[in-house]
Amino acid sequence: MMAILGIIMFMGFLPKLGKYVPGESIHGFLFVLGALVTVPTNANLAFAAGGDTMLVAGIAMATTAASDPFVGLAAGVILKLIIL
Repeated sequence: MMAILGIIMFMGFLPKLGKYVPGESIHGFLFVLGALVTVPTNANLAFAAGGDTMLVAGIAMATTAASDPFVGLAAGVILKLIIL
């Protein structure tokens, strides 16, 4: 799927495709991709490490869910620096 989208982007068809595909469907696809594919896999890897890493991963995920990804990333980095 990513390769197909990469080909579409490099060939310059993305703006033309955007005229025919509603933005809501693209947003829904990206939400499902993130919620059902990315989060469970990465959360499993983060929580499997145990110890302080598990705390940092939990705080970063909760902050991301409550606000936005940048704030969650910043909270995780700051907490990791404090714990180490």
